[in-house]
Amino acid sequence: MTNKERYLDILSHILWEHYNEIKLKNSVSEERKQYIKGYMAAARALNVLDYEELKEIINKVHFKAFGKTIQERKKSKTSDSPLDDELLEIPTFIREGISLKKK
Repeated sequence: MTNKERYLDILSHILWEHYNEIKLKNSVSEERKQYIKGYMAAARALNVLDYEELKEIINKVHFKAFGKTIQERKKSKTSDSPLDDELLEIPTFIREGISLKKK
């Protein structure tokens, strides 16, 4: 197993646990969110994965956990709670395609 494959397995597992926590508790710990953000930032900084690859794995695991895309889930939510928006947050550097490479 290559480092990239191992990284993807671990990231998938972390995201799966994150989404299950959201489903079960309708909340998520700030610590877990920061851990996920750091884990993904490390992949970008080390050139293990690019923005599109990270986005693809996030979408894939989210669909597997909820049975719908992030956009479909946002549209279907009945609550306007700020917490719900926070739970669906994808790290800004991924959403906006910000490079972590020094110029």
